[in-house]
Amino acid sequence: MQSNALLLAVFGAIVLLTAWLPMFLRKLPLSLPMVCIGIGVLLVWSPFSPLVGVNPLENRILTERLTELVIIVALMGAGLKLDRPVSWRGWESSWRLLGIAMPLTIAGIAFLGWSILGLGLAAALLLGAALAPTDPVLASDIQVGPPQSGKEDDVRFALTSEAGLNDGAAFPFVYLAIAIALSSGEPFFSRWLAVDVLWKIAAGVGIGWLGGKVMGYLTFHLPKRSGLSETRDGFVALGITCLAYGSTEMLHGYGFL
Repeated sequence: MQSNALLLAVFGAIVLLTAWLPMFLRKLPLSLPMVCIGIGVLLVWSPFSPLVGVNPLENRILTERLTELVIIVALMGAGLKLDRPVSWRGWESSWRLLGIAMPLTIAGIAFLGWSILGLGLAAALLLGAALAPTDPVLASDIQVGPPQSGKEDDVRFALTSEAGLNDGAAFPFVYLAIAIALSSGEPFFSRWLAVDVLWKIAAGVGIGWLGGKVMGYLTFHLPKRSGLSETRDGFVALGITCLAYGSTEMLHGYGFL
């Protein structure tokens, strides 16, 4: 009981520290994610390591679900910063990063994994698909500011929008690597293209667009007494995110889109 209470107190201190640290790190060559990673390393080396759980493989389901939640919250944070309406010309830099730069990065990393590390084709492709996307948390210091904070420059906008979309855009390459590993010489390309590329991307984009339209209307156009856009906005945003992600995954789409 004593150790659990102490762990809870440490957790509260860490939450407050991560809330206040950005104010003290503005003039230092450090970022909040770097400090959080350092705190995680210290926790593993501390007497709390049995309570924290050093080996994530011992609780694979919990690790997977917790990781999914952290990622969709981070992607939600990146998406909420964007004020620019979606269009081909307005998002031209984002499309180039997603459609040209990221596939080339995946191919380059896969080639290095195959030629230098001696990985097989499937493992090398999986390595490239895992490492190529920009992390929305680590890139937060060079992203655009909060919504309605003024006109953002194209570089920051491109990095923010790409960081919010590239995780979902990398999934077809992940499934391609899995299909290659499980093919056993059987044809797989047509099914991968139809299901893992066309259907899952269409489902993710379609449900995300529809959910955004519906929830945007309910949030900002309900009678004033509802106050959804003014009160508990964090819970509303988290609820919308989980609802959209869960609905997309139930239809076998890419929820990260």
